[in-house]
Amino acid sequence: MLLDGAPGSVTFCRSFVRVLALLVALAGLAAPGAAAQADARPSIVLVLTDDQRWDTLAAMPNVRRELVGHGVTFSNGFVVNSLCCPSRASILTGLYSHSTGVYLNTGRYGGFGAFRDASTVATWLQAAGYRTGYVGKYLNGYVPLSGYVPPGWSRWAAFAGRYDTYWLNRDGVPTWYGREAAEYSTDVLANDAVSFVRESAGPLFLVYAPYAPHAPATPARRHADAFDALDPWRPPSYNEEDVSDKPVWLRSRLSLEPGQRAAIDEFRRDQLRSLLAVDEGVGRIVEALRETGRLENTLIVYTSDNGLAWGEHRRTSKMDPYEESIRVPFVVRYDPLVRAPRRDPSF
Repeated sequence: MLLDGAPGSVTFCRSFVRVLALLVALAGLAAPGAAAQADARPSIVLVLTDDQRWDTLAAMPNVRRELVGHGVTFSNGFVVNSLCCPSRASILTGLYSHSTGVYLNTGRYGGFGAFRDASTVATWLQAAGYRTGYVGKYLNGYVPLSGYVPPGWSRWAAFAGRYDTYWLNRDGVPTWYGREAAEYSTDVLANDAVSFVRESAGPLFLVYAPYAPHAPATPARRHADAFDALDPWRPPSYNEEDVSDKPVWLRSRLSLEPGQRAAIDEFRRDQLRSLLAVDEGVGRIVEALRETGRLENTLIVYTSDNGLAWGEHRRTSKMDPYEESIRVPFVVRYDPLVRAPRRDPSF
């Protein structure tokens, strides 16, 4: 378990909200009038992937060029509760699970039903004059057909996550997708994100939350053959032979059989393939920010809700106190403060 303030860790949910508050406050102080204040406020874009490991950014050329190449890469970004809903609730509120009430993905203490969304970063920034947009996966248990739009969002295009067949709730109007390849969800969401940037006036806050690379990690058809020659993933901890020094819950797990190992290898390739469409979406969002004159004053954060094991310690899960599950990519680009790209291991 990671504790608040544990050395060598970044609780990015709280850090992210603190950065937002600081930037908005500084922009307000720097602007003497209301109109000038609106112009001076930084726009904010959060790219939030699903189940993406920290060590997969090498497969994403746009992210590396536009974000890593212009920002700070925090090499020690960790989540406290390595599961989709608890992590997303924390990101949206800056609070840990014992304060959000969201510990799991389902049940009384899990998912959309347990999340209290009346006060989030969206309501705070909307009250501060931002145009806010959420595009992508929300929390497990969210039902797009309900038409529900949480407080604080000026633009809402959300679902519970799928790749090829899904309902998407746009500002309270559910729409069915999945009839054509062009309706691949990562691409549809990127279209909405780009439109939001182009149609917004003044400072904006955008969350782009594609489903990738969550299982089944279905890639876009154009990427189906990518990474075919990728070498198998075999770090020293892979399918660990001797687990006698591990906890009882891990010692009870059997070694991975050949069929399981082959399935993990293919799933790893599919995860990387599915991230290629996310990477293209990030490139399009950055270009839209550039063309609308916002890029030089936009805080862009790239991260994920949790990681995932690829056979390390005989595991393929994300609910483990191991680095593969709790470590996430964490990159921040903000041109007024970052003069040269760097890696920051200090947290």
